[in-house]
Amino acid sequence: MKFIARILSDDPVEKLRRFIICFFLEDDTMSIKSLDEDFRNKNSMEHGNLTRMKAVKPHSTYWNSGRNFYHFTDMFVGNVIYIRGKGYELLEADEYTIDYMERHSEMFPHSNVRKIMTEFKEWIPDKVGSLKFGFEKYDPEKTGYIKEVIYEEMPSDIKTEFPEHAMKTVGRYYAEEKYIGLCLTDLVSRIQSELYRKKFHDFDNVKLAFQIYDSEK
Repeated sequence: MKFIARILSDDPVEKLRRFIICFFLEDDTMSIKSLDEDFRNKNSMEHGNLTRMKAVKPHSTYWNSGRNFYHFTDMFVGNVIYIRGKGYELLEADEYTIDYMERHSEMFPHSNVRKIMTEFKEWIPDKVGSLKFGFEKYDPEKTGYIKEVIYEEMPSDIKTEFPEHAMKTVGRYYAEEKYIGLCLTDLVSRIQSELYRKKFHDFDNVKLAFQIYDSEK
């Protein structure tokens, strides 16, 4: 299972850093690797990296640590895990991980659309009015459909009750068009943003490299 994460910090530099957190189901171990090249070869404890091992939850003691290691049920988009005093917010999972969790939804409650919708139906009667008002602004033409809504912009009642991963599960299940990966314009935009953040300017060599690998033009 693979997630992109960020450290919860007030430091403006730390906020921009991104990490890959891998969780291994066979033994409940995890690893953390920085996506920032400048930090990869530096002290792992200082800069947030973690070699593959079992990670103990906060407030565990010698006597209860065996029952307080992070488990696969702790790994879902929107959750925060704490490693060596640092909080890592899980921002996104790759498509393989999302698909695996949905195919084994009996193991992952936030990927189980039936369970989520059952809870939603029990919870929603008292919230219909506020939710209707909250979503109408995303459907001004009253088509009955809305574009994907960023979780942070969802009504606060939903965010309090359901984690981001659960809402992604529902959105994927009921989507009019199935997700097939990043479209070209989104991919280009993300690459440009990352290159800009890295202050990269050697575009001539990048173009040459693509031409070499695209021999058939």
